[in-house]
Amino acid sequence: MADHNPAETGIMIDAATTVDRDDAIWIEPDGDGFDVWIHIARVADHVPVGGRADREARERIATRYRPDRTEHMLPAPVVAAASLEPGRANDTFAVHLRIDGAGHVLAAELGPGRLTRSWAMSHAEAADAANDPAHALHGTLAQALRFAQTMLAARRNAGALAFYDLLSGFATNEEGQLVRLDSAERNSGYIIVQEFMIAANAQIAAWAVREDLPVLFRNHRLAAVAGDPADLRGELDSIAAAGDSAAFEMLRARMRMVARAAAYGPTVHGHHGLQLPVYTHATSPIRRYADLVTQRILLAAAHREPGPYPPEALAEIAAHVNERIESERRAKADFFKRRATEETERQIEAADFARLPYKQFARVLQFAIERGEIPPGLAEDTVRRFDARELQLREFASVYLYGRDAFAPLRERMNALLAAEPQQAQSIVNVYLQDRLGGPVSNDLNVRWTVEPEPGFEAPLFAAQVALHYGDERIDSPKRMQRNKKDAKNQAALALVSSLAGLPDLSRNAVAKPRVDGPRKLLVEAGVHPAEAVQIYAARGLVDDLTWHFEVEGPSHERVFTCLAEAAMPRTGEPVSAEGRGPTKQASKTAASAELRVHIEAALALGRGRLTSDPALRAGPPAPAHRETRFPR
Repeated sequence: MADHNPAETGIMIDAATTVDRDDAIWIEPDGDGFDVWIHIARVADHVPVGGRADREARERIATRYRPDRTEHMLPAPVVAAASLEPGRANDTFAVHLRIDGAGHVLAAELGPGRLTRSWAMSHAEAADAANDPAHALHGTLAQALRFAQTMLAARRNAGALAFYDLLSGFATNEEGQLVRLDSAERNSGYIIVQEFMIAANAQIAAWAVREDLPVLFRNHRLAAVAGDPADLRGELDSIAAAGDSAAFEMLRARMRMVARAAAYGPTVHGHHGLQLPVYTHATSPIRRYADLVTQRILLAAAHREPGPYPPEALAEIAAHVNERIESERRAKADFFKRRATEETERQIEAADFARLPYKQFARVLQFAIERGEIPPGLAEDTVRRFDARELQLREFASVYLYGRDAFAPLRERMNALLAAEPQQAQSIVNVYLQDRLGGPVSNDLNVRWTVEPEPGFEAPLFAAQVALHYGDERIDSPKRMQRNKKDAKNQAALALVSSLAGLPDLSRNAVAKPRVDGPRKLLVEAGVHPAEAVQIYAARGLVDDLTWHFEVEGPSHERVFTCLAEAAMPRTGEPVSAEGRGPTKQASKTAASAELRVHIEAALALGRGRLTSDPALRAGPPAPAHRETRFPR
């Protein structure tokens, strides 16, 4: 497009039925990187602070999209005047970003803008245009899709729980929950919009911090037992590759339990779900009151005018918005709970459990366990669903923790399954705590892990123990020792949940020989796994400063992990390193370890390592086993 000003050009991408368009995007190539513009409707110009429309918006908090109608946050005349429309000049708040080819923001400019040339498209139309070289906007939207994929990869590499599976219709939201996309959103147009808006909101928040400007920041934390987002992403990618819809639903339920609600506040506490140090909502001021409030603050700062809200007023708005959102969540949950209870009682009377869809079966099962009255046939159908691997986390945990009488044989089998798959035990811990707290689990208050190296053994060992806190209660797990921290935590959690359920403890400690001071052979036996062998050398003090650095590249269905393993020979300080690649984090670590082991053993053979006659080796404690980091960027 030769005759356009990129700073005043944009494409609005929304649902096909949208009438309240509040953002537009544009992109131009800039060498290997991108020149990006995000225009946001300047709604603050149309809604004076304290006026009638503002008071109504403050009460409504957000636009509500019902099956049969839309309840707008703002009056219809304001929506019509503020909405971005093709064919007319639109005043905007503009975010201009310069971004390199790896997704790093090089420069950001924010302030009043103007949109004089624009197009409106649905998500599907944008996706089609990005793939159709004959479309007039193909170049721009193909570039926009490349930008979105670059930003998504950068977020994932930074540790964000970011995932889209357009075939199954699942994606993660900002709180780390797995949500179903509407059929109209299952295309690349949806990904384009999401990544552009996340980039804009993140840079607006970062700019506000640099300017020491309080806005309504968006803060979020995961539950303590949520696990590493990278591990959750790995599970999501594996399930997506297998196309297992039942596994998707089970993981969705688990992620819903460990995700906590994000909240607004005038101070910064970080956003765990997006793995961003600072974040806000600013790109939907027609639809969300928090975005409108933040836009007013940004415009005042851009015009060098006094802010519209003193600090105490901004804090009060944040508390009001959070309370209203939570109140609506509770009201919605209560409504559906009442309906579900009525339907559940009817289904229990019918007693035809095998014919029930899973959601209805789950309600019947929970209802029966809570009442302590198990109708005939329900335990048998639960066993059938367990054998078919249909039983999802919430129902599994309820039977395991609270099931009695008719469920006793099944609970013994569940206990054996957890012993075989101990990584599930931490999720059971989280269910138990949620039941006690009646809500989300706090990392700081409710779950406290102690994980430390365990000295005195030939092989490196870690000891893990967890303490649960709720009300005036405290429950401690036994201490469990394993070759790595993750396995130690899994075994400690397994020991705890079996105790909570009143079932035999099938957890175990790793078998390791106590370290004996004095002469011993230098080299680890050839049959020992490479990663374990390298850690044994570190534990014996034969290498120092053992570290593992990881990087991941590629799309979600064909990721490639790279591991860089580094250490130093104590006697000479000589560095040794090796690099390995593989389709999983563990595979790359194994490949790097195998090569590093060769370097270490060659150095030992040449006398460059610490020999067994070294008094420090015989008398001193083992060196720290290892530490893991990401590649520095």
